[in-house]
Parts: sequence; structure tokens; C-alpha cells
Amino acid sequence: MGGDQRAPSGNGDGAPALDPALVADTPILGGLPDHALSRLVDAARVVRLDTGEVVIREGEPPRGMFIVREGELEICKRGRNGNEFCLAVLRPGDCVGEMSLIDIQPRSATVRALRPSVLYVLDHAEIARLYQTDVQVYLMLVLNIAREISRRLRRADDVLVDMGVAVQGLWNDDP
Repeated sequence: MGGDQRAPSGNGDGAPALDPALVADTPILGGLPDHALSRLVDAARVVRLDTGEVVIREGEPPRGMFIVREGELEICKRGRNGNEFCLAVLRPGDCVGEMSLIDIQPRSATVRALRPSVLYVLDHAEIARLYQTDVQVYLMLVLNIAREISRRLRRADDVLVDMGVAVQGLWNDDP
């Protein structure tokens, strides 16, 4: 199935409600007031994936972000030579797709299930409504996303340095 194109099942399909402990362990939701968390919980949809099923495909337009409820996902990206490299494995409480809320760019990687998984989906439209109705909560969410992206960038920097790789033009658009 084509990434964000698939039709997620609704919350009424027997999937567990968004678990408060899971929410507490999800960095991008940290510090959000209870009323905002309740709103996001109510707006979240459920996606069930079989092993190998793709939820996000590299290059596709973004439509939402995902929080892993159960299972494991792998994030893979194609190199210039066409080979696919797996960058990370996500587990319950991890999120993916949040970068697109910041940069509004096509998906940067493919995400597929390593085993049967359950995800919560927050559509961009719901996040936009949050901006319209509670700008302070929206700003806290965006700051949390920025912190998470910064944490990942620092980790990637450490990996590059540990490998002895110098990347020219990393901080600008120069080739």
C-alpha cells in the first residue's frame, strides 16, 4: 500500500485507546496540558500494519504523523546509488512523520513494519486546527518536535564524527 495513501481504520475497531503512559513517554507530546492531550487522543486514528507493510513511502507528500502503539517499524532511505539503508527501528512511544509538520517537504524515508504493529495517526489538518484554536499548545508541540529533530541531528553528527566522515555543504545548499 502506498504510505499515507492507505485508509486507516477508525478508533472503534477494538484498538486500545491512546494510553496515558505511552503519551507520557512520547517526547513530542511532553508538557502538553491535559485538555490538549485529550483533544489529540480524540482526533487520533488507528492504523494496523502487517509485517512488511509500508506506512510512509519516501518521496510521497505528507499527510500526518504516527505514534507507535505496538510493534516495531524500520525507517529506511535510498542512497544515491539506489541501495536502501535502514536508519532506525521505532518501538512503542516513538513517533515518525513529525518532520513534515515543520518543513512541509515530501517524505524523506520509507517506514515499514518489522512485525505486526498498531499506530496512532495525527493528521496535519488536526494539527492545523490546534493552531487555530490554541496557539500556545501548538507552539509547545512545534517546540517539542524541534527538540526531537535536534536530538536526532546531534546523534547523526556523532555517528558521522565517529566514522571519520566530513560532509561538505551540510549546513547550506552547496553541493
